[in-house]
Amino acid sequence: MLKDVTIGQYYNDDSVIHRLDPRVKIRFTIIYIILLLLDRNLVLFAMLTAFFLGTMLLSKVPLAHMVKGTKSIFIFVIICSAISIFSTPGDVVAEFFFLDITKEGIVKFVFLVWRMVLMILASSIIMYTTTPTELTDGLEKCFHLSGSVAMSITIALRFVAVLFEELDRIMKAQEARGAQFDKGGPLRRLKSMSTVVIPLFQNAIDRAGNLGEAMDARCYTGGKGRTKLKPLSYDIRDVVTYIIMLGILILGIWLAVKW
Repeated sequence: MLKDVTIGQYYNDDSVIHRLDPRVKIRFTIIYIILLLLDRNLVLFAMLTAFFLGTMLLSKVPLAHMVKGTKSIFIFVIICSAISIFSTPGDVVAEFFFLDITKEGIVKFVFLVWRMVLMILASSIIMYTTTPTELTDGLEKCFHLSGSVAMSITIALRFVAVLFEELDRIMKAQEARGAQFDKGGPLRRLKSMSTVVIPLFQNAIDRAGNLGEAMDARCYTGGKGRTKLKPLSYDIRDVVTYIIMLGILILGIWLAVKW
């Protein structure tokens, strides 16, 4: 169900990862993604997978909760990656109609899915363990963005879950009125979805307008001169994390070159 979409939502808990400075988490995520893109290396990917599992346990965010929020993305990734099975030249192991399935294509498919799953789950941890305010401040400091731009990016990310929740509510309301979204041919289903798309856009615009009015009522300004209630500051755990980050980067590069 659409209500199972949890990506972009903050998971309220008190863990080591939650207490880290958002700048540390943003930079760590960037380095992790860079290491994933280095090479199709079994040892490197095994190390990155083990590191992700350790980070997930420290964050106290259940794996089932993360998978539930991203399973629709995983299906899309698997479908897109499956093309590599038939398009990669190499030793043919099977035939599917007029397409050849190669050993190299299967290996490429496995690494593509593995890479994208780790990338999506690792990136979602920062969303689950960082409040919108902290994420805005972290983006502003890491990429030298203005407060307005950083806040816009954060709101856009958070709006994903809100729109899915709104879509689920509208579909249930239409089903109560007799609409059927899972029956009939493609044209009939498309026509049924048209009764959902227009209210969804209208409600999204209304929500954005209400959010803007609420921010104006609180005298929000994202420009220069804006002070912060809780300025970002590094702690000893952030310094230790930076050291671990450097070690992971060096080890990842060594594994990519060595193996």
